Amino acid sequence: MELQVSGTVCPIPVLKTKKALDSMSEGEELIVIGDYKPALENITRFAEEHGHTVVSAEETENGFKIIIKK
Repeated sequence: MELQVSGTVCPIPVLKTKKALDSMSEGEELIVIGDYKPALENITRFAEEHGHTVVSAEETENGFKIIIKK
């Protein structure tokens, strides 16, 4: 599943990530793409604190891309 959070600032990207993860099954991966770079750290921290695996988290030319395994 891919989640686009570009054009939003915290806490919206984290809340949208939580909502998406809540709708997914264990073992599925969520790709979060956004342009508000502080959200990279906030989403990563949220995912880890809630028992999800952050497969990768990287800054990109236009923002960030995070892959989270539920």
